[in-house]
Amino acid sequence: MAAGNHDKGISIQSLRRLLLRDDGAVTVFAVIVLSSLLLFFSLLIDYARIAAMHKLADDAVRSSVRSVLSAYDTALYEKYGLFGRGGTDGQTIFAEAMKRNTELEQGLRKQTQRMVQLKVEAPKLQSSAFLGNHDVFARQVLEEMKYKAPIDFTLELAARFAPMAGAMKEATLTVNLLESMRKLYEKREAHLARVLQHQQKAAAIVSGSGIEAMIPMNPNMVPIGVHSILLVANEYKLYVEQVTYDQSLPGGGKPKYTHEIATYEDKSRLLAAELKWISDETLKEQIRLQAEALKELEAARVLNEEMRQLVDQASQLEANAGYDKVSNNPLEDYDQHDVPTNAASELEQIKGAVDELILPDSWFTVYEEELVEQGNVFAALDGEAAVFHSRSSSSLDRPLNAAYADSLLQSVQALRAAYSRYEVNYIQPASVIMKRVEELENTDVKKKLKQQENQAGSLWKQARSMLRGFSSVPQSEEHTKPFDEVKKHFEANLLFNQQSNEAKKITASDQAKDAHEEAEQSTELMSGLFAGMGDMLERTRDSLYYGEYVVHHYTAFAPQNLRSMMKDGELEELSNAISFHNQEVEYIIYGFHNPIGNIAAAYGELFAVRLAVRTMEGLIESRSLGHPLLILSAALIYGLEKTMEDMLAFTNKGTAPLSKYVKVELSYNDYLRLFMLMHSADEKERLARMIAVIEQNSEATLSAVPSGVTGEVQVSAELWFVPGLMKVLGRFGLLEGKVVGNRYETTQTIGLSY
Repeated sequence: MAAGNHDKGISIQSLRRLLLRDDGAVTVFAVIVLSSLLLFFSLLIDYARIAAMHKLADDAVRSSVRSVLSAYDTALYEKYGLFGRGGTDGQTIFAEAMKRNTELEQGLRKQTQRMVQLKVEAPKLQSSAFLGNHDVFARQVLEEMKYKAPIDFTLELAARFAPMAGAMKEATLTVNLLESMRKLYEKREAHLARVLQHQQKAAAIVSGSGIEAMIPMNPNMVPIGVHSILLVANEYKLYVEQVTYDQSLPGGGKPKYTHEIATYEDKSRLLAAELKWISDETLKEQIRLQAEALKELEAARVLNEEMRQLVDQASQLEANAGYDKVSNNPLEDYDQHDVPTNAASELEQIKGAVDELILPDSWFTVYEEELVEQGNVFAALDGEAAVFHSRSSSSLDRPLNAAYADSLLQSVQALRAAYSRYEVNYIQPASVIMKRVEELENTDVKKKLKQQENQAGSLWKQARSMLRGFSSVPQSEEHTKPFDEVKKHFEANLLFNQQSNEAKKITASDQAKDAHEEAEQSTELMSGLFAGMGDMLERTRDSLYYGEYVVHHYTAFAPQNLRSMMKDGELEELSNAISFHNQEVEYIIYGFHNPIGNIAAAYGELFAVRLAVRTMEGLIESRSLGHPLLILSAALIYGLEKTMEDMLAFTNKGTAPLSKYVKVELSYNDYLRLFMLMHSADEKERLARMIAVIEQNSEATLSAVPSGVTGEVQVSAELWFVPGLMKVLGRFGLLEGKVVGNRYETTQTIGLSY
């Protein structure tokens, strides 16, 4: 311990002697300190120059990239509002801009000394964010329309439909219910008609069996040459007398009535057997037809039960929620509508009237009993025929009994009574069947319904002929070639975006077989229309922006081109107008790659929308008819008539009234806006078609047109002091670049887009 303290004391003393020496030690120490400071400040200066170098390089590259982006495709911007690189080669612009941004002009070099003199090497420019990419294209479209889209106009368009939302909702539910009920009703009535046919056929078989001729009420009514069992019964006493006479002759006497007796016996046996055979065969047919009738009746009962369940479920069904979204949104009311305040409730009452189409279960029970009774009545007749056959056979057995005469007559009378019962109920006057005919045919209603159906069928035939005129339009190579080309652009863009082409190609109006099916499809389409408007109002306006962009930057088919076809059936005017560049909007919405498909789809949907609105009006106008099917058919007649008037109005002036209750004119382009909302589900394919049209028109491939670029350069600057020490710092990751010799090198990368 003492030794340790002693050593410490010696060290302190030695240090004092060293510091207080006057032989140059202080100078050496000062040199060491100042050298360290000089090294530190040299390092600091070079490090500051490196930081300044990074800032200068960043500014130079950023400015140069902006210079590159300043050269854009003016044609794309002027026509479509899209920014894409164009003009002078971007690499050339970038290299020249970097040179100007990093070098002093010749005259200033001698007058100015920069702290950092950059040396630029290997400037590179890479393209990015190509316009053909859906995300990039969509972003530019949305940016373009964010400030330019007439939002208020489209909201006003939705507001026009808002007053009708409640009525259209009930009309959709009503039409769908009535159409579903009508289909079941017609199937049920068809089964009941077959039940009646089986009844009538069974009666006709009995009537034509010949039984009636064999059992006349009066022998004098028997036609000449026709034998009846009534004559057999009446002749039985004579037969007994003849047999008794011949048997009572004395031995060796010659029988007098041998021939007559044999004739009577043959006739009796033959007629009894024939009657029994006819009756048995007729009974078999009665049983078969009765089984068929009961089977048809059961099928009708099942359908009737389905109708009852459909009505029960109708109160729980809801139409597309888009109706409520539109009606509940605070859209401006333009005071140009006169929709009846009770329209929705009146349409709901029509739904309630469908109950009268449903038959009670007791009705089917009674009808089943009626069918069984018809079979039982004839079975009773067959039983009497069997009794007569048995008595007739017994009456010929020896010894003869005269009492059989009364028994045979009673059997004939029983047969006649059984036949008369069947005849009165089912043949003539056929009271049971006629009552059933009157009930099933419901003459007045069904007659009027048939008239209305014929009228609706005639109107639908006219409308279908008008719409199907599209399919007859001649398509020249001049018109089909651009569609083939745009299809290639479309498929190439989908491939570029790695999408599959699975677009749904359905034109609703071309698929409908009759007016009723068209009415159902029109309500479904109207539900989709309101759903699109509702989504636009509640969740997002992207679909709205796309629609407005398409309507403003692409061409739509003018409805005036259809005037000659719809009025006179002439196709020349239409065939001259179906070029691709006249229907770009329709192509973007539907995506058919032929000259007529997109136009047919657009005007088919226009027809369906107008039919849905007009059918709603027709339901309100026809509600006083009472019977639900009469109301439905009358509404269809009204809807078809008014819709065809609307279609002609579009061809004449380009607009048509929205409804008799909403007194505003909507143009064809207004409906295209709504169809864009309705068909917004296939967004990727729609974007591909939008791009394909631009490429077709501009002869540019947007997947090769960049909307962003990335500039990359290698820059270096000379180090003034200790490059070796800076290299050491670089090894520890304190520098962004690297030290090579006496120069500091780094790579600067900047990416920008429109």
